[in-house]
Amino acid sequence: MKISTLFLLVSLFLASSLQAQDKMIKTDSVEIIKDFKGSFKYQNYYLSAQPSLEALRWYKSQGVNKIINLRTEKENKDYSAYAYSEQNIAEELGFEYHSLPIGGSKDYTPENLAKFEKLIKGDEKLLIHCRSAGRATILFMAYLIQHEGYSANEAATIGRQIKFSLPFEKMLDTEISLEMVN
Repeated sequence: MKISTLFLLVSLFLASSLQAQDKMIKTDSVEIIKDFKGSFKYQNYYLSAQPSLEALRWYKSQGVNKIINLRTEKENKDYSAYAYSEQNIAEELGFEYHSLPIGGSKDYTPENLAKFEKLIKGDEKLLIHCRSAGRATILFMAYLIQHEGYSANEAATIGRQIKFSLPFEKMLDTEISLEMVN
C-alpha cells in the first residue's frame, strides 16, 4: 500500500512537472507567420513589418482589434503615396488604430515606452508594426522588461526570435548575455 501510494505521488509529481515545463515552452516560443514576411506572434501580440492589405484582413480574422503603428509621419506618407492609407483602411476594417512614431534612437525614450504601455495594456490581441519589425521588437522588449518583469536576457530571447540582433553576435557566432545596470 505504501509503495503504491508513493508510486502514485511520484507519478503525479512527474506528470505535473512535465505539464508545467510544456507550458513554459509554449509561453516563451514565438510563432513565425509564414504567409506574411516579417510577421510574428508572441502570446496575444503580433509584431510585424509593414502589413499588406491581405495581412490586415488576416489579422482581423485572427481576432486582432488594435493596431499600433510605429512608423513616422514621413514613412506613412511615403507608403500611402504608392500603396494605401493604413489608418483609413484599418478604420474601415474595424481596427482601433494608434500611431506612435518611433523614428530612431532619439525616440527610444521612457516617455514613449510609457505611451506604448498605455496602448498595449489589456488582454486583447493587437498588432505592433513598423517598416521591418525592428523598432516594434525593440519597443516590445523594453515593455516586457519594464512592465512584465522579464529580465533583459528573457526579453532578448524573445526578441531574437523576432527581429532583435546585436551585429557583433553574428560576427562572433554566439549570443551575448545581457543584464540591467542601474
